[in-house]
Amino acid sequence: MKFLVILGFVALSCAQNNTVPPTTVPQPDPTTLPVPDPTTPPKPDPTTPPKPDPTTPKPDPTTPEPTTPEPVTCPAGQFVKDNACQLCAEGSYSLGGRVDACTSCPEGKTSDSGAKTAEECFTERSCAWGQDHLCDREKGCTFGCHDGYCWSQCDGICPAFDGFNGCHGCKEWCWLSGASEKYERCTEDSQCAGVRRNSCAGACTY
Repeated sequence: MKFLVILGFVALSCAQNNTVPPTTVPQPDPTTLPVPDPTTPPKPDPTTPPKPDPTTPKPDPTTPEPTTPEPVTCPAGQFVKDNACQLCAEGSYSLGGRVDACTSCPEGKTSDSGAKTAEECFTERSCAWGQDHLCDREKGCTFGCHDGYCWSQCDGICPAFDGFNGCHGCKEWCWLSGASEKYERCTEDSQCAGVRRNSCAGACTY
């Protein structure tokens, strides 16, 4: 009986020695954790693409690039103004090209608008009918349109002078010859400007 008591005591001691103590999880020391620096900006995530700045305007693919206009070259009798050709005014002429002004006729001479050379400058002469009709200022001959045909001042009875080319001042006139007909047809005075120096289709008359 004494042996059994001793054996039980030994068994109880062994059971107590084999008990597994509870596992204790170590807790971090709050004083050793890193504190973020508020002055240091966060680093961008390399996997995240940067967002565009909404204040930066995007180029418009439909807007063409500005180009420099080609220099304007004008024909004779014209000059360049505001990147376009314009006729020379009366009393001047131009050989054309890229000039920005026309050349004035020599002193005492004038020209019709659009004159191309200095040879087109002339000494202005008055016409017999004054301002009542159109006047060829170089020749001194009045001209216009009447009854559907072009007419011009001419010299018949008035005396002619050697080397004189134009009208003498007498109020004589004639119907002008046409290009395809005997007389040049018209409906207004301005249509006779291009044919004002055509020959007479008949004799001069008062």
